[in-house]
Amino acid sequence: GGGAAPPSSFVGLLDIFGMETFERNGYEQLLINFANEKLQALFVSEAVELVRAEFVSEGIRVELIDSPDNSAVLELFEGAKRRGGYPRPGLLSILNEETASPKPPDDARLVEALHRRFAEHPAYRKPAAAEPATSFTVRHFSAQVTYTAAGGGGAGGGGGGGGGSGGGGGGG
Repeated sequence: GGGAAPPSSFVGLLDIFGMETFERNGYEQLLINFANEKLQALFVSEAVELVRAEFVSEGIRVELIDSPDNSAVLELFEGAKRRGGYPRPGLLSILNEETASPKPPDDARLVEALHRRFAEHPAYRKPAAAEPATSFTVRHFSAQVTYTAAGGGGAGGGGGGGGGSGGGGGGG
């Protein structure tokens, strides 16, 4: 019982999970998917880029490894530093500001604040005509996920329901 001889060299790459997406995605899914984005960035940095740099420093020829760059999505969530040191707020900061307001929670006001701030951001999409006005879409590294603020007291909604996990990776 033979078989093919094992290859003389092998490179394996672990692909992390994709985005969690349901029929209705609220605040919980937003935070879970933000954590997945952070893990993806860490994974690419530690498992791909640092190892590649080490190989190159040792004189080992390494082809360019195509790995997804999710820095635009992380900037959407976390904000960006401007010249002069003052950060431009991200989605999480705006959610915090709007929900900490002394005014009663208002889902439409929350989503409008997001639309005003991120309408031109490459990782953000305002709702299409057929989608609820209190929704917005994030273009994550592995999938687009539409979130809704309706019914969540202004913080992005509650649970999900239906659908199951989606995305499927895309981490390399």
